[in-house]
Amino acid sequence: MSTHAPLLRKLMARQDLTRAESAALLEDLLRRDTEGWKLLAFSVASQTKGETLDELLGMCDAMARVTGGYDLDLAGRKPLEVSSSGSSGVRKINVSTLTALVAGEPAVPVLKHSFWKITGVAGSADVLAAVGIVTPGVTLPQIREAVHRAGVAFYSPLFVSRELGNLVHFGGVLAGQQVGVPTPFNLLAPLFTPVPLAYRMFGLNNPRQFELLTALFKGLGFESALVVRGSDGLDEATITGPSRVRGYRDGEDFDFEITPETAGLATAPPEAIAPVDAASNVRDFLRIVHGLEKGPKRDLVALNAAMALWISGRAATIEEGVREALRRIDSGEVREKLETVVALTGDPEVLHRAEREHLSH
Repeated sequence: MSTHAPLLRKLMARQDLTRAESAALLEDLLRRDTEGWKLLAFSVASQTKGETLDELLGMCDAMARVTGGYDLDLAGRKPLEVSSSGSSGVRKINVSTLTALVAGEPAVPVLKHSFWKITGVAGSADVLAAVGIVTPGVTLPQIREAVHRAGVAFYSPLFVSRELGNLVHFGGVLAGQQVGVPTPFNLLAPLFTPVPLAYRMFGLNNPRQFELLTALFKGLGFESALVVRGSDGLDEATITGPSRVRGYRDGEDFDFEITPETAGLATAPPEAIAPVDAASNVRDFLRIVHGLEKGPKRDLVALNAAMALWISGRAATIEEGVREALRRIDSGEVREKLETVVALTGDPEVLHRAEREHLSH
């Protein structure tokens, strides 16, 4: 029996829903609304009222129920997700994609959401496609093998999760009709994962959401979680100035500011981390992976990878994490990891072609 009508009316009357009500409403819509109009009504009502913590938790619960969750046969491993809200409007290289490659290892694998570009030169999915991984086509068995053998996997939750087909259709309708309506899924899409996680690192574009996101990750049961935003608006840690870092680790809350110098790096101007175009973005990506880039772009990746290593318990301090991140890049480990994950989930010939094109001069 459908439950959406009375709960939708309650939401449209700007009354808050409980976590259970929010979960029941969205689960019903995700399962039944094949055309997307009720999801649109839900989205407009939610955005007009403003989502509460309980409502967002309920929405995550609903998406988890619909997908059923995915078993990666982790056997005691504790995976980390590295992602960001996107839409920061700041031009920069694909930091979180490189962070995942640097920080991931079989003992603490990194699962990485990958989306097409929103406001930047290229999104994670764009640069990955250029090196051989078309993330909407990555399957659950491929994710499982990449996690076990490479310690990192790139995927698109909305495409791996076929049960979310109604939501994918809804997103397509909004894009095709150019509706221009913000929805809760702008935040939920990078937040949701069908994979059980222990740790979470999330880059934020909205400085007003630090407390909300920290509480959300606690409510979802992550062991440790970190939310970060650069003072330049970057939805990652930045090296153009200080970054705010908030979350909890080993049962202790933290909220602090970190500068590049605090982490053993140097401050750089914004233009030093911005790619010129999509082609230069791929070139920067490959130069960092191959250990050829020695400047601010590599430092930016090292700082974010250091935070990923720190929040997942593999570095005692962020400064120690920076040293380990740089060691992994310079030793060739990151290059080997990319080659492995492309072989398992993509097309190695595309990677080799990109390397010949971008690294031969």
